[in-house]
Amino acid sequence: MIGHQLELLAPAGKMEVLNSVINAGADAVYLGGKRFNMRGLRPDYNFSDEELKAAADFVHDRQRKIYITLNNLYHSDEIDDIAQYLLFLKELGIDALIVQDLGIAALCKDLKLDIPLHASVQMSIANLEAVRLLEHQGFERVILSKNVSLAEVAEIAAGTILGIEYFVHGDLCISHTGQCYMSSIMSGEGGNRGKCRKPCRWQYQLHGEGCEAVDYKYYLAHKDLCLYPYLPQLIAAGVSSFKVEGRMRSASFLEWLVSLYRRALDSYLEQPESYQTDESEVSVLEQNRIRDYTTGTLLNPLDWKVIDFEGEREPVKSTAVTLPRMEMEDCYIESVSTTACTPQLTVKVGGLEALRAIKNARIDNIILGSEIIRQNSQNWTKTAICEATQLMKDSSTRLFVETPRIVSQKDVTDIYDLKKRLIGSGISGVIVNDLGSLQIFRNSGFEVWAGYGLNTCNHTAAAFLYNQGANRITASLELTEGNLLDMLRAGIAAEIMVHGPMPCMISDYCTIRGVQEDRDSECSCYCQQGEYYLCDREGQKYRIITDDKCRTYLYAPYDLCLLAFLPKLAAAGAKSLRIDGQFYEPNKLKEITACYQEALKQINAGIWQPQQICQRIFDANPAGLTGGAFTGIRA
Repeated sequence: MIGHQLELLAPAGKMEVLNSVINAGADAVYLGGKRFNMRGLRPDYNFSDEELKAAADFVHDRQRKIYITLNNLYHSDEIDDIAQYLLFLKELGIDALIVQDLGIAALCKDLKLDIPLHASVQMSIANLEAVRLLEHQGFERVILSKNVSLAEVAEIAAGTILGIEYFVHGDLCISHTGQCYMSSIMSGEGGNRGKCRKPCRWQYQLHGEGCEAVDYKYYLAHKDLCLYPYLPQLIAAGVSSFKVEGRMRSASFLEWLVSLYRRALDSYLEQPESYQTDESEVSVLEQNRIRDYTTGTLLNPLDWKVIDFEGEREPVKSTAVTLPRMEMEDCYIESVSTTACTPQLTVKVGGLEALRAIKNARIDNIILGSEIIRQNSQNWTKTAICEATQLMKDSSTRLFVETPRIVSQKDVTDIYDLKKRLIGSGISGVIVNDLGSLQIFRNSGFEVWAGYGLNTCNHTAAAFLYNQGANRITASLELTEGNLLDMLRAGIAAEIMVHGPMPCMISDYCTIRGVQEDRDSECSCYCQQGEYYLCDREGQKYRIITDDKCRTYLYAPYDLCLLAFLPKLAAAGAKSLRIDGQFYEPNKLKEITACYQEALKQINAGIWQPQQICQRIFDANPAGLTGGAFTGIRA
């Protein structure tokens, strides 16, 4: 670090803010340019190219560091422009890039740029194996997920040479960072592209057992993070960079806030053994708070106290938008074109009963999810997986096991245990959704696919994953039609999710338990006592699913259906099409699978007459269907 052993990292959205936080004692600043930056909805809080040069000169003249946020997910048609932007940033002599998209790492290597890389919090890095993969790829620092605990931070830091950065103050999302697709699905503009419409700040009703009369509240509105009293514990755990959130805050607010943290870190560095938290500073923090404060997951699992149900201090109250519901005429928009190879069909099933229903359907690939879903009557336990392999042993269908999208440090042993019990089981491969699981399963003898949890949005990111041992890539669920087709045409052998419930958020907070009278007592598993939904002010219902780790999954009001686009996806070179049917009853799954098989049969024969197929799909999905993010930005 320049100036200090412990780095205080401050945000800057404008030149006057940059000046203020440097004067307040920041060791380093992070900021973004007008292009390719996470603050897409507020371009006035980003720097022009000329301002970036001035900022770099200003910071370096004062012996501080400047990190540039290149922390969005990017599309294939943006890669050439990003390459030129990277060369420009190299000329400025910036000290590091903060990146989310794995394609940026691949691009830097292709361009032979030696700009240090910091893994953004948007990568959702929550375990040591993921950190080790990044370490081997030349990253210098990782910004850990805001969802890891203090004990997990310490365990990760002890096992790597990478610098550990952690957020200590500012805005929090109720979802795991980088894994929230709700804004993209509902509005066509999402957080992973810097344009989140803040669905976590919408009002909802909670529908379910004993909740029908509950008023509209801010059930997903997380309070702000404040870890000022816990700086010694973070230092002891191995954190070396302390990050303050707030690139859209004013100069005066950030100058005060950075000064406060600077005094605390200086005091610790001067006398670490006798350091005590300044209670008068804590009082000042409370008096000047925007939202109320919480420690997030640092010390304890999330409970109802982290939510501002009434929204009394909520500065970003946003309004629900309507997800377009597909109509029958929407299914007739495509015509068939010549395709060199008809895509494979992949189906995810929730249990043995569903597997038996489709075992004779000649499906190319079947996925068994490794999570234990509390709403499923059957799950893929060790015994069930053995029965599945026996059931399909005489079939040409290949069986894959999918790892969870969230693997925290405390969950890593589960992935190692899964790997151990799959060896010799007859399973063909695994689908991984985080870099840690990829690190564990690469070179293991299994075919490895990259799941949609890895947020692959362009061909360079896909190339990175191929180089790490992935055999097939699942395209991001946030891609529009044009962006997805661009990636396919770049030669990526991708799997596309074409049908099924769409995951909006994953959270460590239990929305259901948070409203119960005994919410401070031991969990009573209310989630298993009936179906629960959040209902927004547009009357749209979001189903709540939970797993055995008490994570909550929020699903979109309508299921995805891309049947109308199958000819175009096939012509563009899609390797396989996925039906995510783990929550479907066996007969429904069998019918939907048959519909897609019939559609692919037509495409292979060079015809496209989908009217009857579409009617069957609509009959099987009376709750409604949608094109999701694929259909693009909506008004």
